[in-house]
Amino acid sequence: MDETQWDLREVKNLKKKQLLQYNLAMLLLFVLLNYFMEYGQFYLFIGIFYVLVVILAASIVYNLKTGKFIGTKTSKRVQEFDKARLGEKRWKRRKTLEAAFGVVLTVFITIFIFTTDFNNSGMNYSSAAFPFIGAWIGYNVGEFVRMNTITDPAKN
Repeated sequence: MDETQWDLREVKNLKKKQLLQYNLAMLLLFVLLNYFMEYGQFYLFIGIFYVLVVILAASIVYNLKTGKFIGTKTSKRVQEFDKARLGEKRWKRRKTLEAAFGVVLTVFITIFIFTTDFNNSGMNYSSAAFPFIGAWIGYNVGEFVRMNTITDPAKN
Protein backbone atom coordinates (compact mmCIF):
# COMPACT_ATOMS: atom_id res chain seq x y z
CA MET A 1 0.00 0.00 0.00
CA ASP A 2 1.16 3.48 -0.72
CA GLU A 3 1.49 5.93 2.15
CA THR A 4 -1.04 8.32 0.58
CA GLN A 5 -3.76 5.64 0.75
CA TRP A 6 -3.84 5.82 4.55
CA ASP A 7 -6.17 8.11 6.45
CA LEU A 8 -3.58 9.84 8.63
CA ARG A 9 -6.16 11.05 11.14
CA GLU A 10 -7.28 7.45 11.64
CA VAL A 11 -3.65 6.31 12.01
CA LYS A 12 -3.00 8.97 14.66
CA ASN A 13 -6.13 7.85 16.53
CA LEU A 14 -4.99 4.22 16.30
CA LYS A 15 -1.56 5.19 17.62
CA LYS A 16 -3.20 7.05 20.53
CA LYS A 17 -5.34 4.01 21.27
CA GLN A 18 -2.26 1.78 21.13
CA LEU A 19 -0.39 4.16 23.46
CA LEU A 20 -3.29 3.93 25.92
CA GLN A 21 -3.13 0.12 25.76
CA TYR A 22 0.62 0.15 26.39
CA ASN A 23 0.20 2.58 29.27
CA LEU A 24 -2.38 0.29 30.88
CA ALA A 25 0.05 -2.62 30.54
CA MET A 26 2.85 -0.51 32.03
CA LEU A 27 0.56 0.51 34.89
CA LEU A 28 -0.15 -3.16 35.57
CA LEU A 29 3.59 -3.91 35.57
CA PHE A 30 4.17 -0.99 37.93
CA VAL A 31 1.50 -2.24 40.33
CA LEU A 32 3.07 -5.71 40.20
CA LEU A 33 6.50 -4.20 40.86
CA ASN A 34 5.12 -2.33 43.85
CA TYR A 35 3.35 -5.42 45.19
CA PHE A 36 6.33 -7.76 44.82
CA MET A 37 8.77 -5.21 46.27
CA GLU A 38 6.45 -4.66 49.23
CA TYR A 39 6.42 -8.37 50.06
CA GLY A 40 10.09 -9.02 49.28
CA GLN A 41 9.53 -11.18 46.25
CA PHE A 42 11.34 -9.17 43.62
CA TYR A 43 12.46 -12.37 41.89
CA LEU A 44 8.82 -13.07 40.94
CA PHE A 45 8.56 -9.68 39.23
CA ILE A 46 11.83 -10.33 37.37
CA GLY A 47 10.44 -13.72 36.31
CA ILE A 48 7.21 -12.21 35.00
CA PHE A 49 9.16 -9.47 33.23
CA TYR A 50 11.48 -12.10 31.74
CA VAL A 51 8.58 -14.11 30.34
CA LEU A 52 7.09 -10.96 28.78
CA VAL A 53 10.43 -10.02 27.16
CA VAL A 54 10.82 -13.54 25.75
CA ILE A 55 7.28 -13.43 24.32
CA LEU A 56 7.89 -9.99 22.78
CA ALA A 57 11.23 -11.08 21.29
CA ALA A 58 9.63 -14.22 19.86
CA SER A 59 6.77 -12.22 18.33
CA ILE A 60 9.21 -9.80 16.71
CA VAL A 61 11.24 -12.67 15.25
CA TYR A 62 8.02 -14.32 14.03
CA ASN A 63 6.91 -11.04 12.47
CA LEU A 64 10.29 -10.59 10.80
CA LYS A 65 10.39 -14.11 9.38
CA THR A 66 6.76 -14.42 8.23
CA GLY A 67 5.69 -10.81 7.70
CA LYS A 68 2.51 -11.54 9.69
CA PHE A 69 1.58 -9.20 12.51
CA ILE A 70 0.70 -10.33 16.03
CA GLY A 71 -1.42 -8.34 18.45
CA THR A 72 -4.68 -6.48 18.70
CA LYS A 73 -6.46 -5.10 15.64
CA THR A 74 -5.13 -1.68 16.55
CA SER A 75 -1.52 -2.79 16.77
CA LYS A 76 -1.81 -4.77 13.53
CA ARG A 77 -3.10 -1.71 11.66
CA VAL A 78 -0.37 0.50 13.12
CA GLN A 79 2.30 -2.04 12.17
CA GLU A 80 0.90 -2.26 8.64
CA PHE A 81 1.02 1.54 8.38
CA ASP A 82 4.60 1.64 9.66
CA LYS A 83 5.64 -1.02 7.18
CA ALA A 84 3.98 0.84 4.30
CA ARG A 85 5.40 4.20 5.38
CA LEU A 86 8.97 3.01 5.96
CA GLY A 87 9.18 0.74 2.96
CA GLU A 88 10.10 -2.94 2.96
CA LYS A 89 13.87 -2.47 3.27
CA ARG A 90 13.86 0.06 6.15
CA TRP A 91 11.07 -1.81 7.93
CA LYS A 92 13.00 -5.09 7.75
CA ARG A 93 16.18 -3.39 9.00
CA ARG A 94 14.29 -1.85 11.93
CA LYS A 95 12.62 -5.16 12.83
CA THR A 96 16.01 -6.92 12.68
CA LEU A 97 17.40 -4.36 15.11
CA GLU A 98 14.38 -4.81 17.40
CA ALA A 99 14.78 -8.60 17.31
CA ALA A 100 18.50 -8.35 18.10
CA PHE A 101 17.78 -5.98 21.01
CA GLY A 102 15.10 -8.35 22.34
CA VAL A 103 17.45 -11.33 22.17
CA VAL A 104 20.28 -9.39 23.88
CA LEU A 105 17.87 -8.16 26.58
CA THR A 106 16.68 -11.73 27.13
CA VAL A 107 20.28 -12.92 27.54
CA PHE A 108 21.09 -10.11 29.99
CA ILE A 109 17.99 -10.80 32.07
CA THR A 110 18.81 -14.53 32.09
CA ILE A 111 22.32 -13.78 33.36
CA PHE A 112 20.87 -11.36 35.92
CA ILE A 113 18.42 -13.95 37.21
CA PHE A 114 21.07 -16.65 37.65
CA THR A 115 23.77 -14.44 39.16
CA THR A 116 21.77 -12.31 41.59
CA ASP A 117 20.99 -13.36 45.13
CA PHE A 118 17.57 -11.76 45.56
CA ASN A 119 17.48 -12.43 49.29
CA ASN A 120 20.61 -10.36 49.95
CA SER A 121 20.53 -7.97 46.99
CA GLY A 122 19.46 -4.93 49.04
CA MET A 123 16.87 -3.96 46.46
CA ASN A 124 14.35 -1.40 47.62
CA TYR A 125 11.30 0.04 45.96
CA SER A 126 12.77 3.40 44.98
CA SER A 127 15.87 1.87 43.37
CA ALA A 128 13.63 -0.28 41.18
CA ALA A 129 10.87 2.26 40.55
CA PHE A 130 12.88 5.23 39.26
CA PRO A 131 14.33 3.51 36.17
CA PHE A 132 10.91 2.03 35.44
CA ILE A 133 9.19 5.43 35.68
CA GLY A 134 11.94 7.05 33.60
CA ALA A 135 11.55 4.48 30.84
CA TRP A 136 7.78 4.89 30.97
CA ILE A 137 8.01 8.67 30.59
CA GLY A 138 10.62 8.36 27.84
CA TYR A 139 8.45 5.92 25.91
CA ASN A 140 5.44 8.24 26.11
CA VAL A 141 7.43 11.28 24.98
CA GLY A 142 8.86 9.28 22.07
CA GLU A 143 5.44 8.09 20.98
CA PHE A 144 3.98 11.60 21.12
CA VAL A 145 6.86 12.89 18.99
CA ARG A 146 6.35 10.08 16.46
CA MET A 147 2.59 10.75 16.37
CA ASN A 148 3.16 14.43 15.70
CA THR A 149 5.60 13.74 12.86
CA ILE A 150 2.97 11.88 10.85
CA THR A 151 2.06 14.33 8.11
CA ASP A 152 0.38 14.15 4.75
CA PRO A 153 3.07 14.33 2.04
CA ALA A 154 0.53 15.88 -0.35
CA LYS A 155 0.20 18.93 1.92
CA ASN A 156 3.96 19.58 2.07
